[in-house]
Amino acid sequence: MPNHTNRSSRQYRHLALTGVFSLLLLTATSHAHVQWLAPNFNLESGESAWLSFDHAFSDRRFIPSSGPSSYYVWWIVGPDGFKKSIPHLFLGKTRTVGEIELTDPGTYRLEAIEDRMAWTKIKLNEKEQWQPGSRDAFSGHEVVSSRLYFQKSVSYVSLGSLTKSVLKPTGDPIEIVFDQHPNDLHADKDFVIRVLSDGAPLADQDVLVYAEGSDGHDATSTCTTNALGRCELTLATAGRYLLTTNTEGDYAEGASTDGYTYTYSVVIEALPK
Repeated sequence: MPNHTNRSSRQYRHLALTGVFSLLLLTATSHAHVQWLAPNFNLESGESAWLSFDHAFSDRRFIPSSGPSSYYVWWIVGPDGFKKSIPHLFLGKTRTVGEIELTDPGTYRLEAIEDRMAWTKIKLNEKEQWQPGSRDAFSGHEVVSSRLYFQKSVSYVSLGSLTKSVLKPTGDPIEIVFDQHPNDLHADKDFVIRVLSDGAPLADQDVLVYAEGSDGHDATSTCTTNALGRCELTLATAGRYLLTTNTEGDYAEGASTDGYTYTYSVVIEALPK
């Protein structure tokens, strides 16, 4: 749950968490951990607030195990629609930690992105290793496979009021969009999400739901999108949940990569009934 340094600030602003996670891929030492972006909101003084966050991978929800790769970038999009880099970042072994001051009322979108990037698995010294680049970059090596990856983590936080400018679809290779404001979800009340790819609805797309405190990759529940890319969810109890979805496919023989894997996930906080 959010850590408020000033209890009286609860009536001033509402915080709900939305984050995104995906599978850590590619390097020989990587593990198939789950990625999550968990923000914390701390009142400093006046009407501004410092937003801090942890970005990490682990098989247990919100308990860091390993930090993201160096190919990630972190942004925050304000209520005015402008995107800014995170000014204070610590890239640690178990997590990345960031801080940024929020001064304007409204809803912000926090992002951690590993943009579309080709990775190729080659055999080197009798061992298989993932390396950045398409198969064309490894002529002379034994190529095992090559894929194009996209991974994105997002969280939404609201300072003082709920606004909707940052909730619009972004046209990413895959994304989860909320019909209802993600900072105004309540336990035991239905809400609708949409899964899009490059702005178009993805039908028959599974969205996996993981409850706070859960462990491993067996989802607590699943919903599947209809022809419009929509599915309806109900969260039984208050607390944080992870939602994740991914799409993948194969390219024709002779392409620079064998196919693609795109992953996008969200952490939502269900408020009490």
